[in-house]
Amino acid sequence: MRERRGDTTSIEVKRASGGVPQLGETLCAFANMPAGGTIILGINEQGGAFTVTGTDDEAALEAGITSQARLSVSPSPQLTSQTVTVEGKRVLLVHVAPLPITERPARFGGSAYLRQSDGAYRMQDHELRMLEVARLHTEEQVSYDLTPAIGLTVEDLDPGLVRSYLATARERDRRLRERTDEEILRRTSVITAQGEPTLAGLYALGDYPQGRYPGLTVTAAVQLRGGEGQPRTRNLQDFTGPLPVLLDDLLGWALTNLDTITGYRADGHMDTVTELPMNAVRELLANALVHRDLGPNTLGMGKGVQVRLTPRALFIQSPGGLRGVALDQLESEEHAQAAVNQRLYQMAKKLRTADGASIIEGEGGGIREVFRSTADRGLPRPQLIDTGVQFKALLWRPERDVMVGPVQFPLPSAQRTEDLATRIVDEVPAPFQTRNGEQVWAVLKKAGPLSFRELQERTALSPAQLRWALREPLLDGIVTMEGGQGDRTTRYRLTPPDVRGPRDGV
Repeated sequence: MRERRGDTTSIEVKRASGGVPQLGETLCAFANMPAGGTIILGINEQGGAFTVTGTDDEAALEAGITSQARLSVSPSPQLTSQTVTVEGKRVLLVHVAPLPITERPARFGGSAYLRQSDGAYRMQDHELRMLEVARLHTEEQVSYDLTPAIGLTVEDLDPGLVRSYLATARERDRRLRERTDEEILRRTSVITAQGEPTLAGLYALGDYPQGRYPGLTVTAAVQLRGGEGQPRTRNLQDFTGPLPVLLDDLLGWALTNLDTITGYRADGHMDTVTELPMNAVRELLANALVHRDLGPNTLGMGKGVQVRLTPRALFIQSPGGLRGVALDQLESEEHAQAAVNQRLYQMAKKLRTADGASIIEGEGGGIREVFRSTADRGLPRPQLIDTGVQFKALLWRPERDVMVGPVQFPLPSAQRTEDLATRIVDEVPAPFQTRNGEQVWAVLKKAGPLSFRELQERTALSPAQLRWALREPLLDGIVTMEGGQGDRTTRYRLTPPDVRGPRDGV
C-alpha cells in the first residue's frame, strides 16, 4: 500500500484514533465483493505514508464494527477479527466475508455498494441487474453466446476466417472431418439450425460484428497526467472487427504506445524490448475479449472492453466477473479453468491470429504465464480485480528507464544481420516508414512472397511488431495478403506499383 500510496480494492485502512470509524458503506461494499475484503485499524494513510499508529482498545473497536454490520447492513456479513503486532504496535484486522451470491446485494441506507480502487461506490441499476443474472446462473445455465443474430446469414461471416476455422476444426476433431461446412458450423454453434449466426459465431468470425452489437467495440487510450485545461488522453482509438482482428489490432496499439527498455542479453550485449512482456499483454487481452460478459445488461447496453495505458500501469477492463472459478484459484498454481462463454471459448481455440498462433490455448495456465513473465522482468506482480460485475487486470509499468542486470532477450538471427547489411536503399513508401517497417520492406523486396513465419524469421521481429509493421501497408494496398487471415499457407508480397490503391502515393 505504501508503494501504491493508497488503499486497494480489497483493503481499507483507518487510523481509528478517535474511536470506531463509520464503516457502513465499506462493510456493505466488501460484503458484495466476490472475495470480501479486510479493514485494518491502527494505520494512518495520510500522504501515502501508511504510518503504523496502533490501537488502544481492540475489543471496543471490534464490538463497534460488529454492531455497525448487524444494525446498518442487510443482510449482515460475517466478520472475523484478529490483532497483530506491526512495528511494535497493535493493529486490528477485520475480515469481511462475502455474502453468498444468492443473498446479494447487501444494502446500507437503502443502497447497495461495491468496491472500486480505494473506495466504495453506489451500484448502478445495470450492475444490480447483473447480480440478478448471476443468481440465476447458480440455478440454471444462461448461454448468451448462443443468442441468434436474427436476420443475418453466413454471408455476414468473413470467408477467410471461416475457411481457416473449418480447416482447423477438421484437423483437430476426427468426428468433424467428414462433415460438410454447414454441418461443422452448425454443430460447433457458429450458426443456428435456421442458418443464422449465433452471437458467438458473429463475434468470432463475423465480417463486422459491431454493426449488430456495438458493445463489441473495444476502446483503447493513453491516459495523461495533465491538469486543468490540458489533454487527458491521446491515441484514443476504437477497434472493430471479429475476434482475431481485434486481438491483432490491440496488440499493435499496445506495441506502439508502450515504452521500450534496454537490458543485457545472455551474451552480454545490450538489447531493447517493450517495457511490458508482450506475451503477458496478449494473454490478458485475449482473456478479456473471450471471457467478457455477453448478456443484455452489458452487451445490450453497449458496454465493451476498455484498455488504458496510464503513467503507472496498463489496465484491461471487461464487463462481467469471474464465473465458475474464484480469483484465488485463478492466481494459484492449480489448474484453474472456467469459460464464461463456452461456445465462444471453443471457437477461439480453433482461431488463429495473423502470425498463426491460436487466440487461446485452452490449457488454463495463461495467468500463471503472466505472473512468470512479469517476475522474470523484475516487475511488480500484476493485479487482478473481480467485483462480480466487472473484471480488471493491471500490468504495472517499470519505474526505471534502463534495466540493469542480465535479462534473457532473444538473440537476433543470422538472417536478420544479413538483411540489415544488405538493406535495399530504394525510396521506402510512407506506410513502411516506421521503426520496423523499413526492415519488412527490404525483406519483402528482396525475397517475397513470404509467409508470416518466414517474415518473422528473416526480420527477428516479434509477432506483434510484425503485425503492426504490416498493418498500414496492407491497408494502403502496398502489400498484398495472398490467403486468409490465420491460414498458415498465407503469403505476403509487395503489390506491383501499377495495381496499388490510390492512397499509396508510390
